[in-house]
Amino acid sequence: MEKLNESNLFFRLLTSITFVPFFMAIFNYGSFPFLFIILGIIGIMAYEFFYLLRAKSLKPYFKTGILASVILGLIMYFSSAIFIYFLITSLIMLITVGELKRKNGGESIIYMSSTMFGVIYTGWLGGHILLIRQFSESTLYSEILIYIPFLMIWLADTGAFFIGSLLGKHKIIPQISPSKSYEGLFGGFIFSFLSGFGFMKIWAPFLSIFDVLILASIAVIAGLCGDLVESAMKRDANIKDISSLLPGHGGVLDRFDSILFALPLFYYYFVFSLRGRL
Repeated sequence: MEKLNESNLFFRLLTSITFVPFFMAIFNYGSFPFLFIILGIIGIMAYEFFYLLRAKSLKPYFKTGILASVILGLIMYFSSAIFIYFLITSLIMLITVGELKRKNGGESIIYMSSTMFGVIYTGWLGGHILLIRQFSESTLYSEILIYIPFLMIWLADTGAFFIGSLLGKHKIIPQISPSKSYEGLFGGFIFSFLSGFGFMKIWAPFLSIFDVLILASIAVIAGLCGDLVESAMKRDANIKDISSLLPGHGGVLDRFDSILFALPLFYYYFVFSLRGRL
């Protein structure tokens, strides 16, 4: 049985206790402070991703990629589809034409595609934090709807961490992430489902048991995929944590990797399945 690393556990809990309430308070407040905080998070995630590429000895368009990620999030906040199309089109042209000036013409495809992927990965997926906040404001349950995704995703991550650390024996993809186990996956689902069920009973009468089951599955499976994808990239670059900005968690991208995959699916489930009940 794998024992919990007490030092790592302490810093993980300390970071969660201080960071999560602050983040949720800003998320609930909304308006421009919320926008600036989220754009800052997107910018840091983009910086960490392009730093990861540099650790892999690649040469992406560092500043352009970070700026494009932040601008993409800003455009998503104002729900302007035409400007999203314009930004993506302009970015593709800027990067591809700019590549013509690179003295060493080798690996152009890798540099161009890795930059574009970084913008989509951090800016587009991360921008769904802004979309779900905007969507919540248009419902009768705006004061509580915004908490459901983060509660269920973070509880899934917490459950997977504790149960996997204590009981994890059957590994999912050990060559990518040796710590991820089926026991942890099951524990994450139980934590996420119970949090969603409790939320439904107390604050969210518009949810059903079926909704909670689907959302818990999204939180666990999509969150796991997001975690594994980032782990695969870090393993490829031969680094453990992208940064040490959040003690016990690593970098901001390490903390938001599961959210980047799970939160967009929460958003689309709300839009397509719950809109009529809200």
